[in-house]
Amino acid sequence: MKKWSVVVILILSMALCMGCGKDNKENLPEEDAAGNTVVISETPQPAKATEEMNQENETAQKQQPEPTEIAEQQVEELVVNPEELQEPEITQVTIEEESQEMAADQSLQIVFLGDSILDAYRDGTGIAYLTGLGCNAKVYNLAMGGTTAALTTYENAEYAEWDSRCLQGVVHAICGNIDPGILDGYRAGEIFQTCDFSQTDYFVIEYGMNDFLAGIPISDEDAVYNQYTYVGALRIAVMNLRAAYPDAAIVLCSPNYAQFWGKDGAFLGDGNMVNNGGGTLAEYYRVCGNVSADMHTLFLNAYEGIGLDAYTADEYLEDGVHLSEKGRRKYAEKLTEIILAYEVEKNN
Repeated sequence: MKKWSVVVILILSMALCMGCGKDNKENLPEEDAAGNTVVISETPQPAKATEEMNQENETAQKQQPEPTEIAEQQVEELVVNPEELQEPEITQVTIEEESQEMAADQSLQIVFLGDSILDAYRDGTGIAYLTGLGCNAKVYNLAMGGTTAALTTYENAEYAEWDSRCLQGVVHAICGNIDPGILDGYRAGEIFQTCDFSQTDYFVIEYGMNDFLAGIPISDEDAVYNQYTYVGALRIAVMNLRAAYPDAAIVLCSPNYAQFWGKDGAFLGDGNMVNNGGGTLAEYYRVCGNVSADMHTLFLNAYEGIGLDAYTADEYLEDGVHLSEKGRRKYAEKLTEIILAYEVEKNN
């Protein structure tokens, strides 16, 4: 009996020692490469922060993006057939256009090319008028609602048979390549006849919303000047205007942030998530910026640069697409700022 008791006691003692060794392994002294004894504690000891460390941490925390910003970057796209997308109908302001008398020091001339973002309001709250006021410039608004920058698949690209009122058509008419009769029946056509384009200081180009709604391809990697793509159309317009009027500066304006509803009235999403099968509206805005950088034009980021987003859409948009008066004023303020800054730069 005594022998068995001794055996049992030995076994229990060994087990107890092994368990204690496992628990205290982290507390055993070790030696570093220099032979110095180092004690590694299982429970980390809190470091005492210096004043400099606190300042660095405070700065780092301020630089961290807000949770809402991170959430907005993780947007799930919704692919929608372009036939399901529609531009909200808007009644063009019918009151007589505001006229701007040439002041003695009014030397700038600005020609606007665009869609209903510019065309729908030709009164004192319109973007073209407000920009002219801010820049003390004479303006010629050749915008036409519903138009795209690119040719659509059923439109002919031959000059002799040209009948498209897209951006390229207006530019070809300005440059004398086609008959300006394509503008007949529009206010833009009447204004076209009164403009001496050789006196133009700035061509402002604003397109992209209808290209997105119509499902116009964003670009063609094999043909960057493809007339049937958004990127190709912008490039062609800039190239032709620059060749005909080398002294004029060009401002490319991206499409603005927008929200979309289907034909049944159901909300589809915004420009960050609704995909027309070829890209989101946000992608159209980004490639517009890329073309501007590549071709060295001025650029107005109307998608992110005028204070318009999901949080301000109710006050900056009338119908999800077209700008409210507040939105138009913000747009004109930013455009005016870009033009006046360039005037200062080129004159210094």
